[in-house]
Amino acid sequence: MQGPERPQVMTTSQYGELVLYATLFLLLVSAVFVVNFILAQRSEAEAKQIALATQSARMWQTAEKSLRDAHIKVFTLDKFDSSFKEFASAIKEFDQIQRALKNGGTAKLLGQPMTVEPVAEEKVLGALEAIESKWQSQRERFLKLAEQPSAAADTLLLERCVESIVHEGEAMLDANQRFIIALGEASNERITRLQALQVGAILLSLVVFFAMAIRLTISLRRRDRIIVENTNEIIRQRNELASEKERIEQLLRDLKDTQAQLIQSEKMASLGQMVAGIAHEVNTPLGFVTNNLSIVERNVGILEQALKAYQKMERMLREGELSELEAQLESVHELVSRIEEMALADRTRKTLAESNLGLQRIQELVTNLRNFSRLDEAALKTVNLSENIDASLMIATNLVKHKAEVIKNYTPNLMVECYPAQLNQVFLNLITNAAQAIETFGKITITTQLEQDKAIIKVADTGVGIPEQNLKKIFEPFFTTKPVGQGTGLGLSIVYKIIEQHNGTIDVKSKVGEGTEFTITLPVKQAKQSLREPAKRVQTA
Repeated sequence: MQGPERPQVMTTSQYGELVLYATLFLLLVSAVFVVNFILAQRSEAEAKQIALATQSARMWQTAEKSLRDAHIKVFTLDKFDSSFKEFASAIKEFDQIQRALKNGGTAKLLGQPMTVEPVAEEKVLGALEAIESKWQSQRERFLKLAEQPSAAADTLLLERCVESIVHEGEAMLDANQRFIIALGEASNERITRLQALQVGAILLSLVVFFAMAIRLTISLRRRDRIIVENTNEIIRQRNELASEKERIEQLLRDLKDTQAQLIQSEKMASLGQMVAGIAHEVNTPLGFVTNNLSIVERNVGILEQALKAYQKMERMLREGELSELEAQLESVHELVSRIEEMALADRTRKTLAESNLGLQRIQELVTNLRNFSRLDEAALKTVNLSENIDASLMIATNLVKHKAEVIKNYTPNLMVECYPAQLNQVFLNLITNAAQAIETFGKITITTQLEQDKAIIKVADTGVGIPEQNLKKIFEPFFTTKPVGQGTGLGLSIVYKIIEQHNGTIDVKSKVGEGTEFTITLPVKQAKQSLREPAKRVQTA
């Protein structure tokens, strides 16, 4: 049953649309995080630059104050070592900070090293260059003075440095203040731009998110509707499948009944083929029993004559009729002599014994025929395998005796648990096929043996053999190589089915022109479990 075509929950384009929305949303959220990261990085870098710029102004002020103190102490003849050293340290740190702000690098802030990026903003860079131009004009003098020891300081150089501070000191401080202000303004502008970008990205991501949510809501509602429709369709199909299952189960029951009827029909067909032979086998002992009954009837007549003669002689003696007694005695003597000469009593007993054997033969045939033809038994029985094979051979005697010599290689008292009537059907089919496969007089060899807990039955013939292309088909129902009207094609199929029911296997190997051998393997004791599929193996000799 082919179900109706179900609508898709979402089309490929709808999935692509949702994926696009989700991708845009993730990209925008990622952009916000990236902007935040960049903002944090730039804020940190600018904070370092502002801190160093502030430290630079502080160092310039410290250097200026220390240098003024040292200059005064020189002329008042006071010790100026500490002031000079403070100047040297401050002016060197100021120079180091200026180089770090211009070129990037490491400078000290409150005694701790700090790595700073070079100033890149044009507005800020202009303020830095203003400081740099003022510093470069006096840098050499200040650093040279800072390198000299305080005790041997060049007073002339000291005077020139003090003079530079007097004229350029305030300008240098102003330039530093402008630089710090420029750094703050540039930082504020950058933060404002980044924040605007961040807010825009957040707003855009919210728009995308709401668009995606609305689109997903529409899709989910459509999906719910389709799910309800599909659920109703599934329920309808489930009901149809239930009714279809019931119909198939009924068909299986009918098929099993038909199979049982086919098996019984094949059994009766096999019996039909044997009817002429059975009739002949029954007719032969029945014929000589009939003849013997005629002889017995004749002998009984002779004995009746002798009995009547004796009765007449007895009456004559009792009544005293002596005149005819001698003649009667002579007549009785002749009858007795004839009976003795013919050995009538012995021959009659022998004839009756032969007749009894014939009747027993007929009884045995009828019993085997009745046992063979009855319907399948419901219970397993333990039987002597040799007796069942012999019973099947007796049914097929008329067919086999004109085609082959039967060679029996039986293992004595080989007992097998089975359904006897079914197993007889297997043996009869294999024996009949073996006889029919022999064109001229040949041999049929039947072997039974015990291997561990398995009974092995082999039926081999010296017939024409089976072509290799037919070996794999011989167990298929209705496959036959016999002319139309001479075979149903069910014999070996039924054999296979019966062996399957006995949890056994059946193998066949054959070679054209040399013969065929079927090998049946059966468990001696049937296991209490479900029947399994037997291994059907086909070999070519």
